[in-house]
Amino acid sequence: MILDYKNAETWDSVISAKLTEVLGSSYPERIKGNSEKILYRDCDWEGCDLFIKTASRELIRASIVDALKISFKEVLAYHACRPTRIDDYYEKGIMPLSPESAQKQFREYFSSHASEEEIKQAIKSVRLDTRDYVTHVVLDDRGFIDTCGHYLIYGGEYQNCLTINLPGASEHTRDILKQFGKATVFICCLSFSLVAELECLASSMIADHFFRLAHKHESVWEIDYTITIEDTIPPEAIVGYYCPEKIKDPYKRHAIWNEISMNYE
Repeated sequence: MILDYKNAETWDSVISAKLTEVLGSSYPERIKGNSEKILYRDCDWEGCDLFIKTASRELIRASIVDALKISFKEVLAYHACRPTRIDDYYEKGIMPLSPESAQKQFREYFSSHASEEEIKQAIKSVRLDTRDYVTHVVLDDRGFIDTCGHYLIYGGEYQNCLTINLPGASEHTRDILKQFGKATVFICCLSFSLVAELECLASSMIADHFFRLAHKHESVWEIDYTITIEDTIPPEAIVGYYCPEKIKDPYKRHAIWNEISMNYE
């Protein structure tokens, strides 16, 4: 089975089956009957505490972790970027940051805006110890549009940091990055074994499951869950992509950037 976090239909039955096993078949009625006590969608303690005499929160979470491991072999994940050529990703995959390649591209982008000495100074100023040779994907791409649009509008963090470390850089210097590439979100199907910190994921899923039961909600709460991969995501793992048109820019007080008109609305 494939876990698609945003689509509760892919995982609700797994959660409910395990909770029925641990808490009893009447647990949904107890949740619904105590809806006023379940106020948050990102915290499982309110719902779990209703069953404290039956099972601890730790036991409930652990049981869901086991169910996830057994039930899912793959997971959908998303990568936001600003590629100059989308076909490169289908040919080479989603590759970890190569400082050398990024610096070469940075020189190409800013050669007419800064001297070689200024470019060298910016490169020297930005640390690489936590940046190189890893790839990041998330389980929920909705944040790319609403809160983390800088990946789509300006590209990777390393390029962004190089830009603002140019001598004399202003808040408008990074705007040059918008002239290159296209805002793109790649959709990947990855091995579920890559999902770390399963207790955190299980807690979020339990909380959301309880809240939707209590308040008759259908949509899944947005989750902030990143997977760090120390390798290239192969081309065959990319199952699709889309290019969002309107993106909130966190560097411009969340003004909406329009990729078609290349202006703010």
